[in-house]
Amino acid sequence: MGIPSGVWFVIAVVALLVGVALLVLDRRRADGGAARDRRRWAAAREWEYLDSDPVLPSRWRYGTIHQGGPGVARNLISGDVPTPDGPRQAYVFDHEQAGRLSSVLAAVQVRNPVPAAVELRLPSAPLPDDAGLDLLEPVGVRYAFVADADAVRPLLTKRLARAADAVGDDVELLWAEEAWVLATAPLNSTVDRLQDLLADLSEVATALERADRSATSR
Repeated sequence: MGIPSGVWFVIAVVALLVGVALLVLDRRRADGGAARDRRRWAAAREWEYLDSDPVLPSRWRYGTIHQGGPGVARNLISGDVPTPDGPRQAYVFDHEQAGRLSSVLAAVQVRNPVPAAVELRLPSAPLPDDAGLDLLEPVGVRYAFVADADAVRPLLTKRLARAADAVGDDVELLWAEEAWVLATAPLNSTVDRLQDLLADLSEVATALERADRSATSR
């Protein structure tokens, strides 16, 4: 005698519920691991840690902020990155958009605001969906999409190309707007990788500053 269809329906529902529960549990474990790592990182550097900040991402408008909305900063740490030119303010957080974690976002301050926004995307990255950005030229292995070609072109130096290339191919998108350089990294990025990323972004910031000074002194 065959199993009634109603029984199969119940089995399917139970299996679905178990699958959803396992996904939720895995996410909580992952979030908990990220939180522990960030807390330890913040404590070791004497940085500030926050579980959540719903306001910080709205400080920016380009890159993944434009693509998916400001969202919420989760497992946020903030503090100063030491560099040869002095400390720079920095943020690292898990970026939640539309209710799901999309990437790790890192931001490093630039002392002199850039005259216009510029996104540096790897060829593998999606094209920007911002109508205000136009493709300008290659910068190292990346392509520059800019809000104002005349304002940004003097900043696209060989030093910037080297600094952008050094960021690594696990970071498909980095961009500069106002007084910040930002980049998106995979969610599974380790603390060591993110510390290296902050150092790389600091060099990108330095390259932009040097180019801006050279352009304004002419």
